[in-house]
Parts: sequence; structure tokens; C-alpha cells
Amino acid sequence: MDSSRLPGLLILLPLAMAAHELEVTVSFAAPAVILRAAYGGSEPVPFAKVQVFAPSAASTEFQTAHTDKRGAFSFVPEGPGAWRVIVDDEEGHRREVAVEVPDPFQANSGPSPANSASSRLERALFGLALMFGGTGFLYGVTARRRRAS
Repeated sequence: MDSSRLPGLLILLPLAMAAHELEVTVSFAAPAVILRAAYGGSEPVPFAKVQVFAPSAASTEFQTAHTDKRGAFSFVPEGPGAWRVIVDDEEGHRREVAVEVPDPFQANSGPSPANSASSRLERALFGLALMFGGTGFLYGVTARRRRAS
């Protein structure tokens, strides 16, 4: 090999290695934590193995699955704390990520029974108000017509 090419190859080697570095981005969409795995930040890592470990049981897996074809994976944490997630494409690329789930993060984002009962009550009262209001309006119109004649 020509020794004049060696410096150029040494410069390109870190760039080539960085292009295949496994990167994991984390976002929150209550009640789920969404992870996206990509090589060099752009090429998705499809069907990579994912292991999730809860803060309370660091050695026991909370969940094991795979990313989808777009490199995405989500899980619903049981509570706040530092969750540990390992993404492994099983081809030599592996990334461990600490996911800090905030304290007010709700594992169950559905409406509470009290909220659904109050909204049901509000809808019933609104319906009754519409019926009484419509009846009063019609009574007022017919009363004016009788007075005018």
C-alpha cells in the first residue's frame, strides 16, 4: 500500500465508525416512554433487541422486546425513577441508556372514575338545560303570537 494514502484513510476511519454508531433518542408521551434507535442518528435500527430494567429491580428485566422496522420501541413504566434500557442489534452495536422518568409521570393516563362521572353529569345537566331553554323559547314565541292577535 502506498504510504501517502495512509493519512487519508486514518482520517476517514473515525467517520466511517461514527456513521454506524448506535444512537438512542428518548421522548415521553404519557403514559409511554418512546425510544428510537438509529445508526449515526439517521438510519433506523430495525428489530434490535431491547431490554428494560426498572429502578427498583436493576437485575431483573421489566420487559424484553424488539424495535419495529423503523427502529422505534415504547414501554409504559410502573413509576418514576432511573430506568435502564439496553438496545442491542446483535451485530456488534449495543447502547445502554438511562431514562429518567419524572415523578408526576402517570402510568395510567386514562380518565379517573370521578372525572368521567362528573363529565357525564355535566352532559346530562347540559341536555336538560337545552330542553328547558328550548321549551321556554317556544312558550315565549307562542305567547307573543297570542297577544298580537
